[in-house]
Amino acid sequence: MGQTPSERMAALVLDEEGFESIDPAHPLGGKDGGVDARVRKDGEPWVMAVYFPRGQQSIKDITEKLTSDVGKAQSTEPKPVGVAFVTNQELRLSEREVLRGAGGDTKIELYHLERIATILDRPHMAGVREQFLGIPAGPPPILVTAEVIGAARHFSRSEELFEAVVEIEKKSRRDRNEQLLSSPPDLVKFQQDARLMRSMGYESSDEPPQPVSNYEIDQQMDAFSRELKGRWNGCQDYLASITWPALQFRVANCAQSFLTNVQVILTFRGAVGLEFANHEKFEWERLKDPNWDPPARGPCDIITSAQRYSWPRPAGYPVSWDHNDDGDLEVTITLAELRPHPPWRHVGNDVVLVMRDTRVDEMTVTALTEIPH
Repeated sequence: MGQTPSERMAALVLDEEGFESIDPAHPLGGKDGGVDARVRKDGEPWVMAVYFPRGQQSIKDITEKLTSDVGKAQSTEPKPVGVAFVTNQELRLSEREVLRGAGGDTKIELYHLERIATILDRPHMAGVREQFLGIPAGPPPILVTAEVIGAARHFSRSEELFEAVVEIEKKSRRDRNEQLLSSPPDLVKFQQDARLMRSMGYESSDEPPQPVSNYEIDQQMDAFSRELKGRWNGCQDYLASITWPALQFRVANCAQSFLTNVQVILTFRGAVGLEFANHEKFEWERLKDPNWDPPARGPCDIITSAQRYSWPRPAGYPVSWDHNDDGDLEVTITLAELRPHPPWRHVGNDVVLVMRDTRVDEMTVTALTEIPH
């Protein structure tokens, strides 16, 4: 369609590629001194040279045109550091090397046929395609981005942690035993207290605890260590859920229209999720056995016990999570409405991310966005 639309489309291509301060010379016709537009890149002055002849030209003709444009650009002020050469010509790899060397000390950035086509094929360039190439833009593209804020973690010194738990339990049992040896409970007073507790609805034994030998403590600890080993993975999961931070999420609508009923599914390859727990609810007994629950010894313990469990999420809560058939964590974000600005942010505490394979230091997250029409 001529030089004018060619130069205007070329300017939009450079704008898409990060060039700034694009100042066209005379796209409607006139002397431009061999400079179709002045532009800036990384704060440095560049010029744009546009070459859109009819049909494929020889590499000799293309090189002569670029060499001429470089020479004219170097005679202008301010002297540019580079030339962005935008052309509709198909260039082989070897030909591109020839053209990049035609500038001497001047940098050459080539925007040839296939590179331009790739840029114009981007969804948000639909309007440019329609304006200059007559390709219908169709419905505006739906552009939604999802960001995960947080990290996947794993225990790097699991054996040391295991040994520390065993040692703490051993010391606790020895200290308790020493206290029983040094200050044995008064049997009469103990039984009186037990009867009082039973009268209030609590369970209580008439037999006070008895001290044991060091050998018996060692035997108990051997059994404890074996049992702890069998459930250690669950113990680590409990510690992770109550000490590590939960993931947070950000979803942005990059289009200019409101979106409704948006669902984003994030799949974390090679990782599992744990339900986040408040550190104020930490229980030493639960660290030793994740299935432990405090005994409901009487009516006064009902409220305390209920506080240990998480309340159900309210209706319409936007974040849910589960694991797929491969065992990977899937987080589903469901939004009734997603505005163009600002991004939707979730700062609740829902799921802690844990690496399944401790030998890797990175993971893949894929996102699937569904917006019903």
